[in-house]
Amino acid sequence: MTHDDESLDLLLNALLDGELDAKGALEVERQIAQDPALAERYVRMAALRKALAAHIGSEAAPEGLRRRIAALAEPLERPARQKRDWRGYGSAIAATALLTLGLQHFVEVATAPDAAVEAIVFAHMRGQISGQPTDVASTDRHTVKPWLAGKLPVATIVVDLASEGFPLVGGRIDIIEGLAAPTLVYKRRAHLISVTELGKTSRDFGKEPRMQTLDGYPVVAWSMEGRGLVAVSDLAPAELLSFAELFRTAAGKELPGAAKQP
Repeated sequence: MTHDDESLDLLLNALLDGELDAKGALEVERQIAQDPALAERYVRMAALRKALAAHIGSEAAPEGLRRRIAALAEPLERPARQKRDWRGYGSAIAATALLTLGLQHFVEVATAPDAAVEAIVFAHMRGQISGQPTDVASTDRHTVKPWLAGKLPVATIVVDLASEGFPLVGGRIDIIEGLAAPTLVYKRRAHLISVTELGKTSRDFGKEPRMQTLDGYPVVAWSMEGRGLVAVSDLAPAELLSFAELFRTAAGKELPGAAKQP
């Protein structure tokens, strides 16, 4: 079954709204599972909806927007005959401006990249371009973890995922928002995966891994025990998401508190 972009958007929206019957939902989910680009599109659409739902109910309109809407309503001060006519026009224009500019504001808030995540993607790109993705090269986590501990006052989560097809390559230290952050480097075939750990003072990404795309790179972020973890690679989004789930599970066995997370 093939669809143009508009039809695909309608199907993905219908799936998100629960408007498809069981057969239709299974068919769309099958296509998502087989098409990484479609999966990425679905994830971004779901994330945007979630962000809009979280912000529309609580965000106040910016002061600049309020002034512009008030300016649109000024014709109400004109003589009585025109006042009645302009009231309807002013209200309609103000409502349209509020809807258009307000929605634009919320979309910009929802889609604006996190500064730390953006810096992590740049660090991953820099490692690939330089040909030196690691400061310490080792497949042994008992070598990488002490090396990081000797550079930073944190106990970095380092897990062994070689048996899952994601061998450790080494580690490095990135500077994220002016602070040193430990980064692990794993490999999947010819693709590298950078996993950066942000300290407890950083933002909360939520317990469930969430995917987004920055500069063409799929990125998965989640939080454990107050730590923010961000994985970036040029792998297919579905494979990177699988890696994040494996990392999260393995890390949960090392962190007693994290093991209790659902």
